[in-house]
Order: sequence, then structure tokens, then C-alpha cells
Amino acid sequence: MTSVLQECTDMGTVATMTETIRVPMAVAARRGVSWLPEQAASKRVILTSHGRPVAIVDTAERYDEDVRKIREAAWAVLDSIGEKVAQRTASFSTDELCARLGVDPAAVRARAAQKAEEYDLDLTDPPHAER
Repeated sequence: MTSVLQECTDMGTVATMTETIRVPMAVAARRGVSWLPEQAASKRVILTSHGRPVAIVDTAERYDEDVRKIREAAWAVLDSIGEKVAQRTASFSTDELCARLGVDPAAVRARAAQKAEEYDLDLTDPPHAER
């Protein structure tokens, strides 16, 4: 996972992850809407207004791949932080932690399930497994 994290941090922002072409809005308007996807098929198109980026036109496949890479990098960061924290502190199960905090474990699990559904996460993945 660290290689994915390194790859994403080396790339910079989403706008610089692949080869790009910067196009002023006026030029894009003159060329027409059908011109943009044609250009985006080979390069990410960054639409500019007065030299500043205002929109990006890209293929769905490249966008999905970038989202996948960013999610993998985020998991790598969370895993790394989790490992560092686990090395420095005692580990508690959800039940133990809830007992210490005086919180209902069922309510915590219900809220986690609600958030997982909201963000389309799978809580059965290894990073979420209880200790």
C-alpha cells in the first residue's frame, strides 16, 4: 500500500495526475461541446478562465482510476497511522472502549453502519476489523 501512497503523493493534485491540456473557456466555446470529449480521450482538459483552472474534462475511466488510487492512498495513510498508534498505545476492543467512555456499544455500531452505508464503505475490510 505504501507504493500507492508514494505514487499518489508524487503525482500531486488530480489535475496533474495525467498529461493535460489547458484550454481557455472562450476557445472551448468556439470549438464546441463535442470537441471537449475528443480532446479528453487522449489528455485531461483543464478549462481556464483568465488563466485560472475552473473545470476539468476527463474520461470516466481515468476519473474512476484516479478515485481508486486516492482511496487506496487514503487507506494506506490510515493503516500507517493505525500502526503507529497501535505501537504507542494500548489496544481496546469497541466494547472495552465504550465501557470506559460510558457509551452504548450498540449505538456506536449502529452509527458506524449508518456512516458506512452513507459513504458506501465495507466495514468487513481488514482495516476495520476489531482487535
